[in-house]
Amino acid sequence: MNYNLTMNFAEGVALMKRLAEELKAAGKTTSSFASGPLLITYPGYKAAGDYKLTENGTAPKHTDIVSMIYTVVTNENIVLVIEFLDDVYTNGLAATSTVFPRSFIEKLFWITLQEEINYPQPARAGRKLPFQRFYEAVLAKTGITDIQTVLVRTNNHGKKRPELFDTKQLRRPLFYQ
Repeated sequence: MNYNLTMNFAEGVALMKRLAEELKAAGKTTSSFASGPLLITYPGYKAAGDYKLTENGTAPKHTDIVSMIYTVVTNENIVLVIEFLDDVYTNGLAATSTVFPRSFIEKLFWITLQEEINYPQPARAGRKLPFQRFYEAVLAKTGITDIQTVLVRTNNHGKKRPELFDTKQLRRPLFYQ
């Protein structure tokens, strides 16, 4: 299956819903396609258009992404990482980065697209919630919070959405408002 390499989140939601409908209409129970080391198998278990995402056979976790971002952030690239997160949140696969490889953009897109499908905005948080935790990994490098707190907040399943941190003088991306 081919998809638009510069697809935004709205286009991604439409694509996955269309693929789920086509699968149902064809009388099939499952299908999949690859994006590098990522395998997207649909349908998933939740909303129409949901899918199962694996990377080399294992489902990537939001906490893994938080940890990776935290590891990469330095005083020298902090602004670039914040701009990168804002870019992916806004532009999806059309985002670019001088800090992260293309494969990381794709992983962020596909893992957060699931959130956009299963918990659509504006009624729910959609991709906004995981992007808030990814940004908080950056904040942990500044001392505004610590990485353990961010990891706990990332696994906040079924609980009240955490309050946002005061970011002091640091730029607040669109999704951290």
